[in-house]
Order: sequence, then structure tokens, then C-alpha cells
Amino acid sequence: MTDHNADAAVVGEIETLRAALPLWLVSTVELVELAENAERAAREVNPETEHRSRELIVEVAQWQQKLSDWQQLQLSPRLSAELRILKATLDASMDEANAAAGKLKLFG
Repeated sequence: MTDHNADAAVVGEIETLRAALPLWLVSTVELVELAENAERAAREVNPETEHRSRELIVEVAQWQQKLSDWQQLQLSPRLSAELRILKATLDASMDEANAAAGKLKLFG
């Protein structure tokens, strides 16, 4: 039988990710909408919104890296599947956020 000792360390942190994911997805959709609206109106984004958007992108990128690292561990099949699904969701969210950030010129 395969030993899945790494599961215990990952599961605790996954709870944090599960709780944050819906908020990140909503924030990403709002960022995309903001980028579209700002582009149409040819307006600058306020500094507070820029800051929150940058924080979102950095935080999601950090979680993407954690998920990638965890995928290298010997985890149970159930947890491995969950990590793949969460990683795919974060990857899609990051693609959208990066495209919106590019339109808003948030990173230079």
C-alpha cells in the first residue's frame, strides 16, 4: 500500500485555498470588467484599485506555485485530483487577471 503521509500537511493549507478561491474568482471577474470599462472610457484606474489588483495577482501566483510544488509530492489520488482541479482553476483565473492587468498597464 502506498504511503500518503504528505496529505496531512497539504490538507490544512488546502482549506485556506478553498475558502479564498471564490473571492479570487469574483475579484478576477471584476478586474476583467474594470479593464474593459476603463479601456472603453479611456480612463485611468484609481491607485487603490490598482493596488488591490496587483495583490490579487501576486497572491494567486504564490498559490499556483504552492500547488505546483505539492503536485510533486506523493499524495493520495483524491488529493492529487483536487490539486489538479484547483491548479487549473487558478491558471484560468490568472490568465484572465494577467490579460486585464495588461490592458490596465498595472505592471509597467
